[in-house]
Amino acid sequence: MKIALALFQLDRRGGKERDCLAVARSLAERGHDVTIVTTSRPASETRPYRIATVPRRGLTNHALARNFARKAMNYCSEVGSDACLAFERIPGAEFYYAADNPAASKVRGVRSLLPRGRMRLALERGVFERSPCPFFFFLTEQQRCQFGALYRFDASRSVVLPLILHDDRYDMVAAGSDPARIRQQLKLPATGPVAISIAVSSAFDNKGVDRSLTALTHLPDLYLVVVGSNDRRLKRRVKSLGLERRVRIVPHASNIIELIAAADVLVHPARSEAAGQVIGEALLAATPAIISSVCGYAPCVERSGAGVVLEEPFRQDAFEQAISGTLARLPVARAAATRESQRLQHERGKWLAVIGDEIERRIGSGSR
Repeated sequence: MKIALALFQLDRRGGKERDCLAVARSLAERGHDVTIVTTSRPASETRPYRIATVPRRGLTNHALARNFARKAMNYCSEVGSDACLAFERIPGAEFYYAADNPAASKVRGVRSLLPRGRMRLALERGVFERSPCPFFFFLTEQQRCQFGALYRFDASRSVVLPLILHDDRYDMVAAGSDPARIRQQLKLPATGPVAISIAVSSAFDNKGVDRSLTALTHLPDLYLVVVGSNDRRLKRRVKSLGLERRVRIVPHASNIIELIAAADVLVHPARSEAAGQVIGEALLAATPAIISSVCGYAPCVERSGAGVVLEEPFRQDAFEQAISGTLARLPVARAAATRESQRLQHERGKWLAVIGDEIERRIGSGSR
């Protein structure tokens, strides 16, 4: 089958972009003719699929989103694609990968009247209120319920994907790690308590990095490694709090599993998180996690006992107590995380198989 995947900016390489590339490769390996439709491509590399770029049109983000949705569907029509799997809000696509939480839950009041808010809502409604609706791939049951509370779509035309972990993460775990070496490279204490936070550069507050920095001001023995952000605001905040000695900022890292394994605990008190792949990565690395309950993968931590899920509304003192408590019972928390890591070894590739199976079943049978 000829399958198109639509993603606005492929070279950004955040979680959504990584997911799109993995899905494209998996579908191509199943024998399909796969093309990713995007406005920007990553560096040249050997791949079993094609990348088609369409022009960026628009002076604002909402204009860019609207025009990309149109151009992606025009491309699919022109080349005769059997199906389009959209990673953005694209009305008309046969499949929708819900990489983000509902815009309708955030764009309210005055924001819904502004051009950007109106366009985000219009595109989302074009996806969820169309008849027949596309088939939806949701990241978590919590996310499916959030969309279900806002839109009356046919829930039978949806599936919640198994926990998403990429093959390279499994390969890193299989290769083993040397926490002592990593700590030495980062000039961290060999045995002192170390927490790690993962945040995309432009969203470090959304991921709760500011909350983790505040915790450090009350936990004088704790060190923090912040991975994935090199934002000047972050550096200024670290300096203003007098935390330069105990904070390590790693802008980019390919050895994310090694970094997580070298820490005692993952801290991810996010304000918004559709799923939170870093949570699964921490559990795969047998590292306990302290996360907010808004994270889509919070049930994984709760079920396994490999950490603490913070209740909403967020309380800074409860977060700091959770860190202290987890460090105090670290052997128990690590044992639970190790058991979950062993379980996750058997989940490799399942999320990709679900996507491939559903697309083949629905396009092959004509039940789009």
